[in-house]
Amino acid sequence: MANARYYEIDLLRLVSAVLVMLFHYTFVGSALNFSPEPRADAFAVVSRYMYLGINFFFIISGFVILLSAKDGEPRQFVLSRFIRLYPAYWLCVLLTAGAAVVFAQEAFQLPWTDVLINLTMLQSGLDVPLVDGVYWTLWIELKFYALVLIMVWLRWVRYLPWFCGVVLVASIIGLSTSLASSVETFVAGFPHWAGYFACGCVLYLIRERGFHWGYGVLMVLSVIFCIRQNQVFAQMLTDFYQVEFKAWVTVGATLAFYALLSVVALRKTGLLRDPRFYYLGVLTYPLYLLHENVGFMMFNAWHELLPGPVLITAVVLFMLLAAWLIHRWVEKPAQVYLKRVLLAKGGRQ
Repeated sequence: MANARYYEIDLLRLVSAVLVMLFHYTFVGSALNFSPEPRADAFAVVSRYMYLGINFFFIISGFVILLSAKDGEPRQFVLSRFIRLYPAYWLCVLLTAGAAVVFAQEAFQLPWTDVLINLTMLQSGLDVPLVDGVYWTLWIELKFYALVLIMVWLRWVRYLPWFCGVVLVASIIGLSTSLASSVETFVAGFPHWAGYFACGCVLYLIRERGFHWGYGVLMVLSVIFCIRQNQVFAQMLTDFYQVEFKAWVTVGATLAFYALLSVVALRKTGLLRDPRFYYLGVLTYPLYLLHENVGFMMFNAWHELLPGPVLITAVVLFMLLAAWLIHRWVEKPAQVYLKRVLLAKGGRQ
């Protein structure tokens, strides 16, 4: 069967990225003084919950990364991840670092040596400051990819259901310990984020192998994890921002998304499987990489020139346009070239 694309996931990816962008622009910027103006206090009552786009991203990643690994070839998997991640990332690192210089905002500037280390995408592991705050998720993604690579290399993918079960149970237990309140643990990925990858992996298993009672147990564990993680994390955010985050809102939204993705993953046709959503999905990665610090710098530079709602809308539209231009003129051509050079070379060996 041809490798079908899940166009609904393209749509859900962009929705998740836009949610995170609005969370940063209308809540985080003023709450953490990255961009004190413009303020959007009335909208922030809702937008504070838009961080949930991160939860959604990790669930989607757990599902789609296994689609990339299904051929069981370690070299192919590594090269496909490199081609997918690095071209847009390199450009966005340089654009963000350059914007800090152009806007002359010292709070966002880093030494050039730190910028160069950021180009490796390993800066979190090397304890080097991030060029942009959103890059913390990339380190978690890389560790998950490394684990998948090991499983592919050792032919352990057949044990994936057991792996998912262990991760979910360990995460549920970990969320009831002091590990759950540690910022270092938060960045490391356990116990808050590994479980979301496992949730996505469970959907992949059901999609590929069909449903049976064992996978039903894994889905129940996924639901328990989502409930517990959101309860704990909502309290963490409440303590950190000194603004109430209602756990029932975050639990309900995450479970609704998981239910929606379950339907998307398990249906063979229908439900928004529209090829036009591909053009939304390609915006997601460059939009996510570029939006935060550059957006804050724009707000700091121009908040006195435009009304707050107008400025926020203008920056959102600018970021969507920039994401398209990055994909069209940098990311896509680079990926085509790298696939031709790297993957074709591997095929001749």
